[in-house]
Amino acid sequence: MDRRAILKSLAATTAALPILTIAAKADTGNCETLACVSDSTAVRQFLSDFIAKEEPTLDHDALIKLMHQRGQACCRALKFRQDLIANSHGDVDKLVELMGKIVGPTNCRRTGNQVSLVYPVDKCVCGWSPQRPPNPDDPYCECSAANNQAIFESVSGKGVKVKVLESPRRGGKVCRFQIQLT
Repeated sequence: MDRRAILKSLAATTAALPILTIAAKADTGNCETLACVSDSTAVRQFLSDFIAKEEPTLDHDALIKLMHQRGQACCRALKFRQDLIANSHGDVDKLVELMGKIVGPTNCRRTGNQVSLVYPVDKCVCGWSPQRPPNPDDPYCECSAANNQAIFESVSGKGVKVKVLESPRRGGKVCRFQIQLT
């Protein structure tokens, strides 16, 4: 097996680790115990280190898949995200209102089946992403997109599409997402 095949296999296996770790610890899909949170932190750190080191050799599609899995797992592990889900009571409008209390009401708005979400800061807010110069196709933004997708899907009970419109990691001023509800 060549190096690329090994890395691809490792990437696919690694993408499943956060889900397997969290699923094994909590039947609800939430990370509720200290052991689960500890395991999740260790897995996120492993993924961060692995991706930072191996990103140049990974297939772009595999890397994006890793970032999506990481974002979904992170959503399940972050208590404030789980609190937003629980406090929304299955109501997307309530979720938009609660998120607006965090980012500012003008930065989280719903118009029909579309939600505009802006994190009004000039840097990546994820502590797990590497510090580096902006890159127009930075894969770490896909992690945030998947994190937001997970929270909106959990509340709506339906599929959601999230597009990164702008981010400091990609040379923009703020993190801006377009969330399409179905």
